[in-house]
Amino acid sequence: MSEETTQPKKRKWKVNWTSEKVMSSSALFISVISLIALIYQSYLAREDNKLTQKQQSASVLPYLNQWQSNYNNHFQLILGNKGVGPAFIKKVKLTLNNSKTFNNSDDLFNEIFNSSKEIDTIPKVTSALVNGFVLPANEYISLIEINGKRNIEMFLKVLETKNISYEITYEDVYGTQWIINNNDEDKNKASVPTLILKE
Repeated sequence: MSEETTQPKKRKWKVNWTSEKVMSSSALFISVISLIALIYQSYLAREDNKLTQKQQSASVLPYLNQWQSNYNNHFQLILGNKGVGPAFIKKVKLTLNNSKTFNNSDDLFNEIFNSSKEIDTIPKVTSALVNGFVLPANEYISLIEINGKRNIEMFLKVLETKNISYEITYEDVYGTQWIINNNDEDKNKASVPTLILKE
């Protein structure tokens, strides 16, 4: 006689789809989709906000540059803002002969003139570049002005014997900061502002 083993029958789960279960499942599905859409919209809004901030920053970007003008027996040493927004000067560091440091341009030029007998009587006009100075867009400040061919020649001759380095920190209306300096070994190259990255 053979023994027959009976295995328990696998129970099949049957879902009775009533209208209430269909409605609650649909509501749950719609809620999940809505949550995903909300998260994605928040991401897009954040990216759009970053782009808007960049556009706003670019619309007020100051761009400082330094140059000399020697025309028609009139010499000027100029710092100008060629950007589209005001430059707020935060720090001025001027160094003479790697030994004396000044925080404004007037003190630097006074030291140069007072320590050089050949030019100490030359008439000059200076404008002070100091911390807190605001240079509007497309404006410039003439740091020193000298008139007369002989006076200019004497001044430039003395200036060639001096080692002057400068470092100016400035910011835009949003607080983004840059540094302009002449630390590059190639002194003939125009100074390009460097962005200060926030930590």
